[in-house]
Amino acid sequence: MKISEVHGKLDRRCVIAIRQHSGIFELLARMDQRIPAYTFTEEDRTYIQLFFPKSGKPNQILAPILSRKDLVEKRSYYSISERINNIQGMKVIGDLLEAPSLALNDAYLLKDELYIDFRFHGNRLHEINDILSEVIGKNQNFRIVKLAHSRTFRDRMQEMHSQTPLAVVRYSIPIPLDNPFMKYMAENHADAVAEIEGRSVTDEGIKILLYTSKPVEHGMAEVISQEDNVYETYVYEKSLVEGRRRGNEAKIPRIAFFLNIENGRLYDTTFVPAAEADEYVSIMMNSLMADHGTHPLLEYYSEMDEEVWEWL
Repeated sequence: MKISEVHGKLDRRCVIAIRQHSGIFELLARMDQRIPAYTFTEEDRTYIQLFFPKSGKPNQILAPILSRKDLVEKRSYYSISERINNIQGMKVIGDLLEAPSLALNDAYLLKDELYIDFRFHGNRLHEINDILSEVIGKNQNFRIVKLAHSRTFRDRMQEMHSQTPLAVVRYSIPIPLDNPFMKYMAENHADAVAEIEGRSVTDEGIKILLYTSKPVEHGMAEVISQEDNVYETYVYEKSLVEGRRRGNEAKIPRIAFFLNIENGRLYDTTFVPAAEADEYVSIMMNSLMADHGTHPLLEYYSEMDEEVWEWL
């Protein structure tokens, strides 16, 4: 099964906006620029990583932010992390990240509102409604922007690529057969595609969504849709957890992240900003060599173009 073939499995899309009130967001409310963001949780705290594209035009509004000591400078952008102190905002984001079948498409800041764009399976509309009903219509800091059918994966990636050029990085490692679930998948569902939703890590590991061609008969996997063969589970695989941690430390957003099995190897396909792709490759290859004691293979590395969609 190809990655491009699973785009319709999560058939619903929702976009919500959460107003922020701290000092940095009051500054950004004066801007009309859409600021890419990456939300994640660590130790029961929710953070937003903001990415300010470098521009030849000085921006006086950003001056106080760009002078912060915790500012990280990359080739194509500046980045800072900000904890979300809005208690209800933090709870809603945390609940959504852990909601069955939910996968984030995008996050960005526009003025003083944080936009969260996500997909989920129509079978879980009740659960998503239950989370949103806690705040929508009850708190003026929250609103629904869109609730509709999801777009194709290609459309989503090309829209983001038009705003910030993306690259596709693909590498492979031997299947970690010491992991019972991955061993089961290798033996029974070698054509499956797994979508990683790694922004939230629990004691069980990282959340993955499984798209298969036949039923998964394994107690670790929760059935999202038997008809569409969509499943969800948490997998604790050291390389996934460590890769997420190192990527966060390097302030490199992972736009989309998939795993699949081919010829006895586990393949990782990740979309990242093109300007930072070589640094991401270096981080992941060094991490995998340390963790697995074997040389991972870099299989594909290219800025997103038509050729990517021929094999993806």
